[in-house]
Amino acid sequence: MSCESETRKRFSALSDTDRAHWLDAAEAEFCVHGFEKASFNRILVAAKESKGRTYHYFSGKDEMFRATLERRAALAGAIDETAALNAGDEAGFWTEVARICESLTAAFLADAAFADLIRILHREAAARRSFAVPLNALERRTGALVRAGQSLGAVRDDLPLGLLVTVTLDLAVSIDRWFADNTDKVPEAEAAVLSSRAFGLLAAPLLPHSEFPV
Repeated sequence: MSCESETRKRFSALSDTDRAHWLDAAEAEFCVHGFEKASFNRILVAAKESKGRTYHYFSGKDEMFRATLERRAALAGAIDETAALNAGDEAGFWTEVARICESLTAAFLADAAFADLIRILHREAAARRSFAVPLNALERRTGALVRAGQSLGAVRDDLPLGLLVTVTLDLAVSIDRWFADNTDKVPEAEAAVLSSRAFGLLAAPLLPHSEFPV
């Protein structure tokens, strides 16, 4: 078992209060300085923790960023594809996928820390590398979602699954990045309309359609 998985296992066994002892300090540091410029030592000073005890739970800054973003995403509750995976028909599938998009938009607007961390994830390659395992899991979850849509006739099946997943994730990243970057510029009254239109942009490449003439 890897050192990272051992430290993560120990950290996960702590209470929410004990985990927050580190993650509150880490979140404040990352949100102000980004990933690359964040200081592991400053986080420890803010948390009033020693390096020895911290390394018992984290292999380094990479793992701490991952834990910080995972906690914030869970608190935001923005992505839960269970209802879409269990939809009974095409209309129900797209209704549930639309709710995921609306939930993400609402989370960005309501949770400044979540928006800050997502901005860091999109802007900094090192942050994405530290979050590689959850991102790979997201790719698998997206594949399952696309397959569920195909089984209902809601998603086209004339292209390889991998290509459809790549297109979906690329569009989702672009949309998420835009909303994360513009949380302070989008009036609350316009957010729902923009979210609906962005959902249409995301869904369009997946919709079944007849072949275009060559």
